[in-house]
Amino acid sequence: MVVVLAAALIYHNVSSALSRSHVPASFSFLGVRAGIPIAETPIRYTPNDSYGRAFLIGVLNTLKVALVGVVLASVLGVVVGVMRLSANWLLRQLANLYVETIRNTPLAVQIVFWYTAILTPLPPRILSAVRWPGGVLVSNQGIALPWPHPTLSFGAWLPYLGAAVVLAVVAYLLRRRQLLRADRPGNALAPALLVLGVVAVGGYFLAGRTPLPEGTATSFRQESGIATVYVDANGNGTLDRGERTLAYTPVEGRVAHGVLTTQTQDLSESRRIDYARFRFPPLHAGEYDDATVAFADPAKAEGLKIHFVHVPYQGIVYKDVNGNGRFDPGEELASTGPSKRGYAAELRLTVDGFRRRLVTDRTGQARIPRFTTGAPPASSGGGGGANISPAQLFAPPAPSTPSAEAPAALQATFQPSAPRPLVVSRPTIPISTYFGGITLSSNYLALLLGLVIYTASFIAEIVRGGIQAVPGGQREAAKALGLSDFQTFRLVIFPQALRIILPPMISQYLNLTKNSSLAPLAAYVELFAITTIIASQTGASVPVTIMLIGSYIVISLVFALILNAVNARLALVER
Repeated sequence: MVVVLAAALIYHNVSSALSRSHVPASFSFLGVRAGIPIAETPIRYTPNDSYGRAFLIGVLNTLKVALVGVVLASVLGVVVGVMRLSANWLLRQLANLYVETIRNTPLAVQIVFWYTAILTPLPPRILSAVRWPGGVLVSNQGIALPWPHPTLSFGAWLPYLGAAVVLAVVAYLLRRRQLLRADRPGNALAPALLVLGVVAVGGYFLAGRTPLPEGTATSFRQESGIATVYVDANGNGTLDRGERTLAYTPVEGRVAHGVLTTQTQDLSESRRIDYARFRFPPLHAGEYDDATVAFADPAKAEGLKIHFVHVPYQGIVYKDVNGNGRFDPGEELASTGPSKRGYAAELRLTVDGFRRRLVTDRTGQARIPRFTTGAPPASSGGGGGANISPAQLFAPPAPSTPSAEAPAALQATFQPSAPRPLVVSRPTIPISTYFGGITLSSNYLALLLGLVIYTASFIAEIVRGGIQAVPGGQREAAKALGLSDFQTFRLVIFPQALRIILPPMISQYLNLTKNSSLAPLAAYVELFAITTIIASQTGASVPVTIMLIGSYIVISLVFALILNAVNARLALVER
């Protein structure tokens, strides 16, 4: 009763003080339009959504860091902890150096280091993104990965998935019962996983492709290069407010003839300066029939030539000073000395037969480069134009004269197709940003790396202590039975050490989750950053603070509940 009365007294005093100060004390602001732009949103969000939805985005972004961080920190911590006990002197010393250095460096310093010294200045700019195998793109905006998404057909696959789970559980129980009756060791999980995989994969193909809804149409905005796949409910041929858009739908975009323009620039990239470099949105082999790069004004570009770094979308403008017919370093400089600068020129990329397979995003939109209309520009030998096709990568165009005809309208078509239950969206770069797939931004990666590497140093010490706590006789008994070192560790030592390791690891997982509030150091918007913005805009600092504290308490309690249940299951049963 004393506690309840004290709480009531505090509540009365606080609410009265807030009322006298005209500070909001209720949660009514949650339904008001937020107007907060958020770059990374796991679910659909626009600035027109409410403060409540913006707060939800913050919670999801925090979980996105915490869940991935817990898994990666556990793996790294176990590896380093085992290395600390290795018989190999070099591995042991490297692990010691890692633990002693990282544990004694403030986490905030590490996050700032990853963001400002590694992930922002080292990778190339977005239009020069490195393409890794599998369609992975890497730039200073982060890493873009191909990613599967559920489609219209996913509902038809759900019954098969449910049946796969039920049959897998039945197979596991039957196999486990069989092994217990035979009183012999065995793996009951493998048959269950086999049944799960066979039924789920078979159901995927049996579910087939769900036809697109009647009235499916596309709307294209040439100025932005965005096409929207939607259901034209009223049949007027235009996308109206409230009409349904089709998310994660395969669509093929085609442009019969389009033109892109750009200027050469002197840019600092990957800690070096590139002079007279031009960059168009990347085009790859198989996406076009012919492509021509030429100077927009051949008269102003007299004597300049083009050297391609990536055909046909990236290169260097230079002057062949020594007349050897190829680009040599330094020939891209229009002036030298302290005020070095590259040649300035405008270029045009004319593409014929462009085609690209895309998957619409959660808003039903697909994006291609912002092509404009127009005939291919005039060029001359002095203009240094370059014509590229799949069969012939470099060939100067024949001299021509400017066309007197008006440019034709941009012929762009988008053809959606019926999807299977899952569709893989692959990242592309239609403008100076990623489209498609899933993007792990530099901000997110900096925060994630800082948290994982820092927390793993503490987990490594927990793992080392847990392994050393297992009696030495266990190892000797395993060796006497003829087990190898790896079998001894996997089957005897680590399972016993896990009972000792897990309880202190739970606190490290909670620390990682709470330390994610340092995200503003990497300009990543998560729970703490969003609640700070909401409090400053609404003035409801007390309700927002209560929501913030409550959210961290709930997340921490859920983590603790799950991990404590796992710990209880692993604990030895006393007789």
